[in-house]
Amino acid sequence: MIDLKKYPISLQLLMKTDGTVTELIKLLSGEDINVSKISEKIYTNKQQRVLNRCIFLTGKKSKKNWLYAQSKIYLDNLSDAFVNDLLEKNIPIGTLWINHRIETFKSLVDQSQEALESNLGDGFEKGTLTLTRIYHVFNQNKIIMEITEKFPIMSYANSLLRLNS
Repeated sequence: MIDLKKYPISLQLLMKTDGTVTELIKLLSGEDINVSKISEKIYTNKQQRVLNRCIFLTGKKSKKNWLYAQSKIYLDNLSDAFVNDLLEKNIPIGTLWINHRIETFKSLVDQSQEALESNLGDGFEKGTLTLTRIYHVFNQNKIIMEITEKFPIMSYANSLLRLNS
């Protein structure tokens, strides 16, 4: 784990929250946030269907990518309705938890600072420094997701976020 005190307060909040990241980014950036799906692929692992999903959380007005997330989602541990909404709609996962009234427990696995080894998209070019966290999400003692989130440090340090206003 890393010492978060040297980073902007906005990143400290995002790295520590166990709430809905999308809503927090919306508040910090002062704009609505869209889910931009990059890829989705379902595979079978130990007789369980797993969705590997990569997304950006993108500012609606600014078109700025505030977050890159890669998720492993254990589809067989979720309701069919949740899975259908996840696959067919561009709704943030946290919003789906709320809409489907899924109680979750999140367990932090790791957090680090890293320089990206390859381009991921706007604001996430090779060499971009990110704060990264990995956590597991559980429901009824079953793992339902493993989520890796990457926040571009300079985007948060240089932005006129509402928290700093």
